[in-house]
Amino acid sequence: MKPSKHQLIPRLVIVLILLYLVAPIVATGIYSFSTSWVNTILPEGLTMRWYGQLVASPDFSAALIRSLLLGVMTTIFGLACFLPIIFYANVYEPKLKSKLRFITVLPFTIPGIILVTGLIQVYQNIAIPKIIILLMAITLLSLPLTYQTLDNAFIALDYRSMFEQALILGDTPIKAFLKVILPNIKSAIFVASLLTFTTAFGEYVVTNILLGGDFETLKVYMYRLMQSNGQASSVLTTIYFAILAVISLILILIIRRNPQHQASRSKDDI
Repeated sequence: MKPSKHQLIPRLVIVLILLYLVAPIVATGIYSFSTSWVNTILPEGLTMRWYGQLVASPDFSAALIRSLLLGVMTTIFGLACFLPIIFYANVYEPKLKSKLRFITVLPFTIPGIILVTGLIQVYQNIAIPKIIILLMAITLLSLPLTYQTLDNAFIALDYRSMFEQALILGDTPIKAFLKVILPNIKSAIFVASLLTFTTAFGEYVVTNILLGGDFETLKVYMYRLMQSNGQASSVLTTIYFAILAVISLILILIIRRNPQHQASRSKDDI
């Protein structure tokens, strides 16, 4: 059965949007393998030389390590700060959740430039390393994603009753949290960790303003390459997109295999 015009037009629009979004990424990937691509429809040849040069560069290795460390530290810091608060709000004080929802919207309304400028003004007279301020800033920027993911996990089941039953059976609050709560929200914790890691891994504005060349992450290094070497920057951009694609694929697989997460999303929307 052929699709009607009412079905064909939306599909055509979706295809055009996908082509518009994917075409630059594909072109960048092809350019990263090309020997030369000037005034021709297709590149003159293909080579892996640019990838070899970039991987062998000590600046690339250092920037990649810094980005990975920043992502890991931000993830640990964010979970350590937000997970206890979200647990307390869902189990002990549900009325607090309305205030938390309001707070989680603030990072969307406050630009990164204003956020980092405010943090510098607050902590300029305190002997705190700027890397700590950077961790705080990126953690705040990742708050909406982290909060929503973890909060949905707590909505899925009656964790308050489960926690109280564990206490009645003789467990301490910490032991009940580790034995009852944590195993049931491990998928949500993993998803929140990946989202926080991705936010920190791809962050540019706050890192560049706060530390600049003193802490050159992969994104800062990418923008520096764009001004000096287009071929190398296309290689780095392709690698960056590949990393994000792998993380996105992992997130999709986790969400599809976790029916509780889907149920919590539907319940929260209602």
